[in-house]
Amino acid sequence: MKISLFNNFGAKNSAPVFQAMAQGLVSQGHQVVYHDHTADAAVIWSMLWTGRMRSNREVYHAFTKQHRPVIVAEIGMIQRGHTWKIGINGTNLHSYNFDNLIPNRAASLGLTLRSWRSGANVVIAMQRQDSQQWAGMPPAHEWLAQTVSEIKKHTDRTIVVRPHPRGNCPTPSGCLIDRPQFSVGSYDDFDFERVLGNAHCVLNWNSGPGPQALIAGVPAFVGPDSLASPIANWDLSQIENPPRQDRLTWLEQLAHTEWTVEEIRLGLPFTRLVF
Repeated sequence: MKISLFNNFGAKNSAPVFQAMAQGLVSQGHQVVYHDHTADAAVIWSMLWTGRMRSNREVYHAFTKQHRPVIVAEIGMIQRGHTWKIGINGTNLHSYNFDNLIPNRAASLGLTLRSWRSGANVVIAMQRQDSQQWAGMPPAHEWLAQTVSEIKKHTDRTIVVRPHPRGNCPTPSGCLIDRPQFSVGSYDDFDFERVLGNAHCVLNWNSGPGPQALIAGVPAFVGPDSLASPIANWDLSQIENPPRQDRLTWLEQLAHTEWTVEEIRLGLPFTRLVF
């Protein structure tokens, strides 16, 4: 296949990853070109249509409209700055191939599960609405108001709204706001772990906080496209008794959504993607 890398539209930390992807794709027999809209497939950085990545929106829609695949790369969650997400047409549950899992990959990445924990608060972790991950959803403030209204039908627990670190949102009546605080060395350099410390459960539609919560032993309520959805759901009537399913197989699957630069350079993620 002729695969076009749109590397001019990547985040500042994307250069070595794009370079590794070019080498990895060539190693798998693909032809690599750059900023070629006639290619069989595209490679873009993130699905956040803002800043340096704004032009990726046109690329994404042009390719997917013609049923040409888009390989999406972005910063990872497992070892932030060391592992990188690479999926087809996105980085959600349906972007990956979970057949023939590499044995013990989660452990090799240092990915371990904490025991289920108990807390007091219902945490709503917001995400950015200027991302393709939010496509088809109502405005974030409307979704938040509807979600809070539904939660209150099933519990009288304290509801804590956690804005995205690079976003903002209103505080619905009767809720607390917990704005992300900078924390050196934490995931994304923000203090989500502190919020999880007193969380009964976390609500997040389809971004990082859902999987993060489950790894930390906090039950999650998520949308159907979330990477957390195989062992979570969005049935808020269960909010007082959230699902606590076995997480071992799920963790191994999650470990196959992110790759080191060296693994990318060797072409390993591209042997698993279906495109």
